[in-house]
Order: sequence, then structure tokens, then C-alpha cells
Amino acid sequence: MKPVFRRMLAGLLCAALLGSMAAAFAAAPAAHVTAYMQNVYVDGQDAEFANAEGKKTYLFSYNGTVYMPANTAADWLGCTLSVDRAAGKAAFTTGKEAFVRTKLSNSTVPLNEADFAVLDRYFESGADVQLLSQFAVTVDGAPWTFASGGTALYPFFVDDTLYLPLRSVGERMGKVVTWVPELAGVPHYQDELISIDAPATQAQLQEMQTYLDQAYALYWKAAEVGQALVDASDLSGAEAADMLDQVKGYLRQIGQLPSPSHHYLDKYAFPELAVSTTVFSGFDYYSAALRANTLTFQEAVNVKDSVSITLMGRYAKLNDAQKGLSCFAAAIDAAG
Repeated sequence: MKPVFRRMLAGLLCAALLGSMAAAFAAAPAAHVTAYMQNVYVDGQDAEFANAEGKKTYLFSYNGTVYMPANTAADWLGCTLSVDRAAGKAAFTTGKEAFVRTKLSNSTVPLNEADFAVLDRYFESGADVQLLSQFAVTVDGAPWTFASGGTALYPFFVDDTLYLPLRSVGERMGKVVTWVPELAGVPHYQDELISIDAPATQAQLQEMQTYLDQAYALYWKAAEVGQALVDASDLSGAEAADMLDQVKGYLRQIGQLPSPSHHYLDKYAFPELAVSTTVFSGFDYYSAALRANTLTFQEAVNVKDSVSITLMGRYAKLNDAQKGLSCFAAAIDAAG
């Protein structure tokens, strides 16, 4: 074969190959993803997510699946990450110490005005992406594919950051991934959340349930005294002060309960109830003034509101924790 024909043939083959690659990527279906703004906890820590530049960014949701930045996934898995967008591949390589950025750690790169503008755009409009069915993801050379309920899931890029299904990352860590919907019908504080945790034994689940049962029992004692105070039309200063001290005492006992051995309930921060908070400082002020007769029960017009609001808040926190624990137990059962 003459050299000129060999060069022509090679050129045609190269063009055909490039054309087939372009067709594969062009065929990737378009999708619109929305910013996912709810909290994600990893072993009780409120997680923070960073883009490929190490700057804070959002999660995204598409068709009921939440996606996270691949570089944050690498941190969680203890991997280095190499992404070749043009070649359609990303490689995770184990060997690093795993760590989780938290919202309190200040471990992300500071944002500038342009970064905030991008976050605003994500928040308001989401992002248009291509679902990359031909994109190859590996861990130590072994293929890593993604699915939910038998349906294949595909990575995508938002700007220059690769996104992967969050549940798949959590499960690769050996964790239980729990979606906790917002509680309805009773007082609550938290919106929906996702919790990624080390599995718990049945004994640990029972230990956490017993902890909540004890907390509820103390709460109802506080609520009984508090409701009597709220309903009262006339009390002496000493009587009102005693009742305030009882309410505070029962609530503080919740915070002094021995913490369960598993971390799942840590996110609800019950030990903080034992600390002298602004609310308890208010109770202390009213109690001292009532005992000193510098304030009468009728004059202490904010006492009843303070008691009611405090009790409602503690009840909401308990309800959130009970809902979360029930979902965690169900997720463990489903995982078998």
C-alpha cells in the first residue's frame, strides 16, 4: 500500500473514531437538576460540600436522586481523584485518610462575588446538564456503576465539577443511608434530611429508643408543671419560682442522660439541654425576681410565653429525633 493511501486510511479511521465518540457524547440525554438545600449528616456531623476548586457548593437533585461532588466523595472514601472530562473517565485511587468537611470546620476555599453569583443561579434556576451514560468511573481500576431500584443512574457535570449519586457513595463507605422526610402533624423543627451512618446493631437501636423514652418521660413531667403554671391565674412569687425551677430541672435532666453508644442521635444535641442557655437564663431571672418579691406573678407577663415556647421547642426536638431514629431503623431493616 502506498504511503499516501495509508495516510488517507489512517485519517479516515481517526475521523470515524472521533465521530463515534462525539456521537456517543452528543447522545447523552439532557436533564435539568435542581439545587438540594437540605442537611446531610455523616456519622452525626453536618457535612459541607465543595466543588472541584474546593469551594462550597450545593448538592443537586434529579428524579428523586441526590447527587454530590465527586471530589467530596473522594474525601469521604479516602481517595485521590483524577477526572478526564474529554476522555469521559474518572478514577478514584485509595490510599488517603478519609475525612468529612463540616459546616463548622471552615475547610472550604473562601468565596468571591462571582462564586456567590453562581450559587444564586443554582439556587434560583438549578442547572442544565448532560447525563453521561458513557462516562467510566473506576475505583482502584474496578468499574463503579450506579443504580437505584434497578434503574441505572449516570454522572453529570455542573460547570467543571463531576457529580455522583450520594447514596452510592455512602453505601460504598459501608454506611447506612437514611432519608428522613419532614415530620408532619406534630411540632417539629427540622426539614427533611439525609443521614449517612455506620450500621447499628439491634441492641444499639434499642438503647437509643430507651434513651428517647426516658427523655420523653422527663419532658412530660416538665410539661405537666409548665402547663399548670401557664393555666394559673394567681400564684405567689415563691410558688411561681418553684414551678419555673422544676420545669428547668426536668429539661436539664434530659441533657444529662447518658449518651447512647451509637452516634445517630448526636445530631439532635440533647446534651446541650443541660447547659445554661439563654432560655434558662431567662428562667433564672424570673425565678430570682419572683422570690425576691421585686416582681409579682401578675407582673411577670412574659413568664407564661417563655415556658410555653421552651416546652414546644423541646417537644419538637424530641419528635424530630424519634422520627429520625424510626427511619434509621427501617433503613437498617431494608438493607438486611
